[in-house]
Amino acid sequence: MRILAVAVTYNPEIALLAQVLESVSPQVQGLVIVDNGSTNAGEIRHVATRYNGQLIEIEGNIGIAAAQNKGIARARDDGFTHVLLLDQDTVLASGMVRDLADNLAALTHRSERVAAIGPAYFELNSRRQTRAYRADGLRVSRLSLAAETRPIASDFIIASGSLVPLSVLEAVGSFKEDLFIDLVDVEWCFRARAAGYRSYLSPTAAVEHRLGSGTVRVGSREVAVHVPVRNYYWVRNALWLARQPYTPLAWRLYFISRSLAFLATYPVLADKRALRLRLILRGIRDSLASRLGPLNG
Repeated sequence: MRILAVAVTYNPEIALLAQVLESVSPQVQGLVIVDNGSTNAGEIRHVATRYNGQLIEIEGNIGIAAAQNKGIARARDDGFTHVLLLDQDTVLASGMVRDLADNLAALTHRSERVAAIGPAYFELNSRRQTRAYRADGLRVSRLSLAAETRPIASDFIIASGSLVPLSVLEAVGSFKEDLFIDLVDVEWCFRARAAGYRSYLSPTAAVEHRLGSGTVRVGSREVAVHVPVRNYYWVRNALWLARQPYTPLAWRLYFISRSLAFLATYPVLADKRALRLRLILRGIRDSLASRLGPLNG
């Protein structure tokens, strides 16, 4: 197994990026950073060199999916067998990649068709461990990993920290670039699921990850707060995904109800409320028109 770590950056905090690269570089056979037109590209270049990483510099922001696909293409060209996908703020525990690789090998040995395997990340804003999610009739079940010691199947896993065989990417296809950002990993996992593959979480693999810049409380739940434009992309992509034939019915209902919750919550409880309302409404309109790609104007 030859693993290329693919880290996507966009105006990263350099000190945190250095922690990410320091944590991953001893655990993989290669490292590439795909930069989406950052204003601090010179600093990224410097820290990439420090950790023996290749740097692919892109003019402008082409989105997370397109950037990941460029890293995957590099892995294929350079003879790697797997990619480890990373965000610019995902710090890996020592031995995490070995944990994922061993569990992937064990699952494959049992004739499981594994799309990807990811860690049980600890979300720093909410101070919670991730859970597995599965469609269960008309509802989505959330499964705690706290008492688990073996990999558990999940309808989707977050891309950052996930280990993906290139052979599966060949069979399922690459990440959908016109989603741009948000739910890119979910869409790919659903597509892989429809093709007969399953995604897994390893409860014994640890990373620290940060979703958004904070949280707002909605009833008993805490919801991550992103910059306003992310509300547009999430709602647009969620409602588009709800109409795709490979999306399970429970998830279709979830995306519709969660989009309505976004409309009711963010323009009331978060900052820049009027802007968020306009962006969410535009996201609904663009999704219904199947108008994807980057938001312009």
